[in-house]
Amino acid sequence: MSHDLDAFMRRHEHLTGDARIDTLHEEFYALLQALREAPREQAADALLALITHTREHFAHEDDEMTSGNYPIRECHIDEHAEVMTSLVQVHERLCQNDHSALPRLVQALEDWFPGHVQHLDSALAQWLVKRRHNAQPIMLRRHAASPG
Repeated sequence: MSHDLDAFMRRHEHLTGDARIDTLHEEFYALLQALREAPREQAADALLALITHTREHFAHEDDEMTSGNYPIRECHIDEHAEVMTSLVQVHERLCQNDHSALPRLVQALEDWFPGHVQHLDSALAQWLVKRRHNAQPIMLRRHAASPG
């Protein structure tokens, strides 16, 4: 797992204040880590597990945005669709025993995920909490002091 994404998850920066979205993010991370570590002969299955999860993950968010008429849903939904397209295309290549695109996909997902969470998903979570509870999520994060 890339150091940056691992640190992002350890610092709990993936938490948005919406329990369902936060759980989906933790599951996504675990499946992405499993894909990165999967032996070559298990890579297609590991990617399929990630695809299955991500399809559910994105459908949940897309449904929330669409049913609630979320004002900035189009670019968020479009980004989900682009990621799903990439996942499926690389899986098709893996099924043909072409593993060349897999390392680039894993790295691209690791690079993409933190920004997506911090910019798009956190805004969605705030909007959902406001809509459901007429409140704003409060995220308390505890950071260890730096040694020295």
